[in-house]
Amino acid sequence: MPDCTLSEIANVNPTRTLSKGCIAKCYDMSCLPTRGCVPEGGEMKAYNGGVRFQNGDTLIARITPCLENGKAAYINILNDKEVAFGSTEYIVFSPVDTMPSSFYYFLIRSKKFRTFALQYMNGSSGRQRVSGDELAAFPLTKPSQEALSRFDMVAKPVLEQFKVASLEINRLNALQQLIIASISSR
Repeated sequence: MPDCTLSEIANVNPTRTLSKGCIAKCYDMSCLPTRGCVPEGGEMKAYNGGVRFQNGDTLIARITPCLENGKAAYINILNDKEVAFGSTEYIVFSPVDTMPSSFYYFLIRSKKFRTFALQYMNGSSGRQRVSGDELAAFPLTKPSQEALSRFDMVAKPVLEQFKVASLEINRLNALQQLIIASISSR
């Protein structure tokens, strides 16, 4: 039986400081993967609004069809204490107390969570959204500290492996494009 809500064990849309005009990494909606956990691409640009996040945060798209398609990310690719930003159509989850940050990524990837989120979509049929407050009401059984520790011992290395593999894939894709361009110019 559920004994808490997500809002009791997570910060939903936590405050992150980033001044207007500050140059920072930006990950728009096209950067969020539907599979895997690492945002792809991104660019440096002046902050002029949008959701802010840092390492350890989990992002989920809150708009159709991105939520249905599974657009989400676990942020572990930034520098220490670096704040990045992205679409206003993201909801951000960060840990409270001793909750491991990895927990939220795997929670939002669960079928039960996605089904819950989809039932709270509202707005016109073409632009439906779910709010952070609605997702914060997700009922769950709070895991024991021992279970969380065991979970994080497995989950954290998996998320790190995803990051390493994603960075390598990006390097290989860039190399492939360079080789193709070199061959094409001959």
